[in-house]
Amino acid sequence: MGRHPHRLKLAPDVFYAKRDDKHLFLQPAAPDWMVVNENAAILLSRCAGSTMEEILGPGDEALWEPAAALFTEALARQVLEDAEAGVAGQTPSADQRLAGSPLPSAPAPTAPSFVPLRIVHLKLTQRCNLRCVYCYARSGAGAAEPDERLTRQDLDAIAAGVARLGSPVEYVLSGGEPLLHPHALDFAEQVKALGNQVHLLTNGTLIDEQNAARIAAVTDLVKISLDGSCERTHAATRGSGNFARAQRAVRLLEEHGARVKVAMTVTRENRREIDVMVARHGSRLSLQPLFKAGRGSALQRSALSGMEYYRALTQAGGVAPMGNLPQRLAGLRGRGARRCSMAEREISISETGDVYPCQLLHGDSFRAGNIRRQPLEEIYAHSPVFRRLRAINVDALDKCSRCALRYLCGGACRARDLYETGSIETVGEFCAYERESLLNGLFDSVQMRAV
Repeated sequence: MGRHPHRLKLAPDVFYAKRDDKHLFLQPAAPDWMVVNENAAILLSRCAGSTMEEILGPGDEALWEPAAALFTEALARQVLEDAEAGVAGQTPSADQRLAGSPLPSAPAPTAPSFVPLRIVHLKLTQRCNLRCVYCYARSGAGAAEPDERLTRQDLDAIAAGVARLGSPVEYVLSGGEPLLHPHALDFAEQVKALGNQVHLLTNGTLIDEQNAARIAAVTDLVKISLDGSCERTHAATRGSGNFARAQRAVRLLEEHGARVKVAMTVTRENRREIDVMVARHGSRLSLQPLFKAGRGSALQRSALSGMEYYRALTQAGGVAPMGNLPQRLAGLRGRGARRCSMAEREISISETGDVYPCQLLHGDSFRAGNIRRQPLEEIYAHSPVFRRLRAINVDALDKCSRCALRYLCGGACRARDLYETGSIETVGEFCAYERESLLNGLFDSVQMRAV
């Protein structure tokens, strides 16, 4: 490969971190990164407007070829830049770069002004046959709220509005308990026939031999809640006598070929059962932390902090934080994400027809319109509420704007931060979970380059 022709320097905003024998160099703005061994890290740290002769020194002929390959990749990843093409006065010293302090001055990735709708959450009904202690919808038997539900006419209007927006979507049917809605499966069949996906979120207790085959045929995914490995743990949050029925639902659906996920809400009380749940359900298991919304806001002592949740997952065998992180990072590399999907790609429609930015933001200040008074496509495209929320991104959030991982995290869940801090524009402490997960994921996402 020969000598590299450029005077090389580390890009001014490169972020550095070290884990064991691996060294991470991340270009936040791209975003792009490379993981190298110690020798390669030393060579990169010497790049301060230097030629290869200055970086390598005399007597290192054996290093020319691997060093040139290293520098070529680092230039492609925007970790290095040509010093003669850069802007004077912006080059930090190697010591500064290896201190791991990000300088987020690079331009942000551009985002389209309007993104096609991808996910529609439908809260079909307020009714539920259970009364889970942390239900963010406050649904359940004996609930004080009125028994509201989307009518068949409402569902037809929603399907027509989504069709006019022009792209197939993923319908997520929930409640309350969606199977209590008399038209749940009819609607699922209707939108499935139009080329959409159908996901069903259910407690599983109403699935039996009579409806399992139909549910399996019409759904792309069924997510059933199981909060532990035994009746005692599950009953603590979802009431007694429901554990066996939920397990039966999983078995029946799988017998009919359904794709099933077992959803476990992780709390301080059940976190030690993650191991058993993984052993029992394997890749079917889906984990999420207790959300401090609805009735869950009264369970502060049961909620884990971000780092507690991270440790609970990493200490359990066979569990990786953020689940599909390798695939997620591969999709973000060179592209990035500036915000969560609320109001853009994703919306939620309540049992009263009100339209919200996501299923966890059903407050009055987030109501964008109502499908009984306005076509859905007009609400999605023109709502002032949605326009305001779409402006919230990692460049506008104070804590995010100073973080080297901002275009990989995308600001995480704004609803979770709202319930933690009281403001949708303030980042809470749970970002420690995303940061630690992403950092370790970066180290494992690519093969380490050695010199």
